[in-house]
Amino acid sequence: MHSNIELIVVRNPMAYACDNSDCKIVRGEDLFELVTGIYPKGMPPNTYWYHETWDTECDVTPETPEDIIALNDKGGSFYIVTYPAGPETWIPILVSAFITVAAVLLMPMPVIPNGSANAPPSPNNALAQRTNRQRQGGRTADIYGQVWSVPDLVAVTYTVYINNRAIEMSYMVIGRGWYLVTEALDDTTPINQVFGSGVLIFNPDSTLDDTPAYQFGSAFTPDEAALSRLTTKRYTSVNGQLLPPTDNYLTLDKAVFRAPNIIEISGFNFVNQFKVGDSLVVEQANDLASANGIVDADSNPVTYTLSGTYIIEALTETRIMLSAPISVNADWQKLLDNADYTVEHEVTVSTQSSSLWQGYFYTSEKDHEFVMVNYIASGGLYITDGQTFEPIGIEVEIESEIVDVTNNPVPGTLQVDTHIIYGSKYAEYANNNGLGVWRDGNHWWSGAHVSNTDAAQTAASTIKIENAHMAEGKRLRWRSRRKHGRMRPSKGYSVVQDIRIADFYGAKLMGADYSPPGFTKVYSKTLATEGALSLKERKLTVLAQRLERDWQNNDALIPSKRIDDIIYDIATDPVTSNLTADDLDMVQIKAEVDAQIAYFGTDLCAQFCGTFDSKDITTEEMIQTVAMTGFFTAYRINNKVCLHFERPEAYPVATFNSHSITPNSFEYSESFGPRNDYDGIEVTYTDPIDDAKVTLRYPEDGSATNPDTKNKDLVGVRNKVQAHMHMMRRHWKNQHAYKTCSFTAADESGIVLPTNQINVADQYRADTQQGAVEALQVNGNGQVVLTLSDSVDFGGKAQATVFVQTVAGIVDNIRCMPSNNPHEVILARAPSQPISTSWDAQVHATYQLVLHDDFERDNYIVTTKDPGDNPYSHRLSCINYTDKYYPNDKDFINGLIA
Repeated sequence: MHSNIELIVVRNPMAYACDNSDCKIVRGEDLFELVTGIYPKGMPPNTYWYHETWDTECDVTPETPEDIIALNDKGGSFYIVTYPAGPETWIPILVSAFITVAAVLLMPMPVIPNGSANAPPSPNNALAQRTNRQRQGGRTADIYGQVWSVPDLVAVTYTVYINNRAIEMSYMVIGRGWYLVTEALDDTTPINQVFGSGVLIFNPDSTLDDTPAYQFGSAFTPDEAALSRLTTKRYTSVNGQLLPPTDNYLTLDKAVFRAPNIIEISGFNFVNQFKVGDSLVVEQANDLASANGIVDADSNPVTYTLSGTYIIEALTETRIMLSAPISVNADWQKLLDNADYTVEHEVTVSTQSSSLWQGYFYTSEKDHEFVMVNYIASGGLYITDGQTFEPIGIEVEIESEIVDVTNNPVPGTLQVDTHIIYGSKYAEYANNNGLGVWRDGNHWWSGAHVSNTDAAQTAASTIKIENAHMAEGKRLRWRSRRKHGRMRPSKGYSVVQDIRIADFYGAKLMGADYSPPGFTKVYSKTLATEGALSLKERKLTVLAQRLERDWQNNDALIPSKRIDDIIYDIATDPVTSNLTADDLDMVQIKAEVDAQIAYFGTDLCAQFCGTFDSKDITTEEMIQTVAMTGFFTAYRINNKVCLHFERPEAYPVATFNSHSITPNSFEYSESFGPRNDYDGIEVTYTDPIDDAKVTLRYPEDGSATNPDTKNKDLVGVRNKVQAHMHMMRRHWKNQHAYKTCSFTAADESGIVLPTNQINVADQYRADTQQGAVEALQVNGNGQVVLTLSDSVDFGGKAQATVFVQTVAGIVDNIRCMPSNNPHEVILARAPSQPISTSWDAQVHATYQLVLHDDFERDNYIVTTKDPGDNPYSHRLSCINYTDKYYPNDKDFINGLIA
């Protein structure tokens, strides 16, 4: 017991994040009693436990009462957090709900983790080991756009043998949602070119019993279909046990006989061949020499003849102990009297009793309906003279019965079945219409003499043990033996006839509950190449394109790679998102994407093709990731998600001066030459044809000695044109970004986004003329007059330029002339957008007067925007703005990239 156990129960994570008093705290000595007191009817879904710290790395969510008892010994504080409803494998998404009208909130900048702390990433995102595997605890892949998908296994694979060929059955999922699937590959080979392999794709509203939406490769034969769609448990109690014949006849090339009753040989396992109580015939054990070199009274070497029929008293892997061998053969007494043993000698041993059973083997789970057993003769089953092959068949017998909770058989449930394991190509070559004939009382003989070595390949078969008394919820035991004696071929012939038990599965047919709605499912069969020892690693890939909801057509599903379609689909996903269509300004988003397509001259730069596989990424981060792929920034204004496309801008969106920059927060620096002395750049993207990682370099000849390789992998980019645009923009920013500034800005900064152009008055220059606009009016002469908070000095010039912040999110630059009043300037025209002179307005009009014509001198691009000192301020970091960042944006239009 612990007196220091504290439970912090959080039922509303959003409220707790805003006010950490919004929780229930209880303390006591018994963790189990505390929990059952709070949740008398059990914990609700999506409830997670954290020890000491609310962090995924401290997740200690119990799965059994025993887990709670173990946690009780830890003591300390436990956070018990119930998240909003969602998929079981998701950490729920918290979406900001406090968005002020006319204020812009930046969507979270994404950090794309691979998988999660406890689960591997989707192989879609992996650079190596792109194989089909189970990802325990991982998030089901969310694919958007088109990718070569490596489906995740959702059930244990199993192998069956049909016509002596190994076939692996696999159940997988591509991901959540609906997909257009157009190709399927085994590694790099089309499935329809891989003999015997087939892939079935099932839509989210289908089960494995329905007609597949897509099919690639070979159709399932009736025999294959009968052994498919199973959930299995493989038992390790079977590991290749040999089924010896009833008269097991073995040649021991280096047998040693030791007093008083031991036959010994190294490198052999007697336990797999015989059993205690067997009658053992020992032959060719004549005139065996003394290992100690003993001689008789006449100096003749002593020898021993130890052939005979004995009873096995005990067994080890390397020794057979005989029961009273002296009563059978007096030379055992001679061996004992001489305290001797024999030199190694070749002898034969055989049994004449019933054969050695292998088993019993028990099922340990109650969720199976029958048992499957794989028998394999890896060397084949045939008779040969060295030139031709005669396939044969061997009978095996299986006993099965139901057992109770104490593993004792249930009376009346014993069932005995006989099956035949045929050699490779037996049915193809056998006489009597493929049946052959029963011969010598111990095997089925094909009667064929063929030179085709296929007849000497591995022989194997899968046997279903379907005990008539078996049902779900019951347990079963079984054993198996070879039914007849060893074959002894004629002189000049040899026989290959060893059979082993390879696999043992408990199996159950997958019902509708194994086909959860909402996921696109894959069922595949993979045929081993003839003669292969095992199936190779699974590398099934399918070319899959997500079907997105079409916001312009009542959410009808369409294949699309466009960023606006994908953002709509992510945001309105009823399972993973807390957003709705009302939270999106789709007209603005589409218009911005259309403008981007027109700007680049291609829709290739407006595509996203990637996979989200992390449980730790929110809907907002997913949207921002998709947006950034197309040079967009996602933001909110008036409770609506919008997009901003970064491109050359004629005007800044805001101006910041001493009236909007908080005191002592302005920092400024200049540098000479390219950033970090970069003289080139490298980026990688995913090739849409073969899914390979492709590296683009500038300069193309690789002459750069210090290329920028930071963050070189382009997320969601699967075409060369889009990768080229990213590369060249990044490169020219490295070359021309020489000036940086950062500052904390007042509430006017709310409208600013990263990639926006802004005007910043240099706070270190003594001649900076800046302030706030106090009035805008027309005088008696019809002139537009701007009244300013501070006096201005034109320095004897007749004209200057004033930059004025408007409420529309742009900064207007207007030619102006001096007035008789130093606090006034006469504008050449009225501002193009409304301005606000009210001091309590969120976007109050500020100004900067510039006496030069280099209007870009004080213009910057916002690179980051972080929270400021209070809820209304923000810390902005910027680099100098110039159109020189975008000289390659028209390369597609100009035919320089394709």
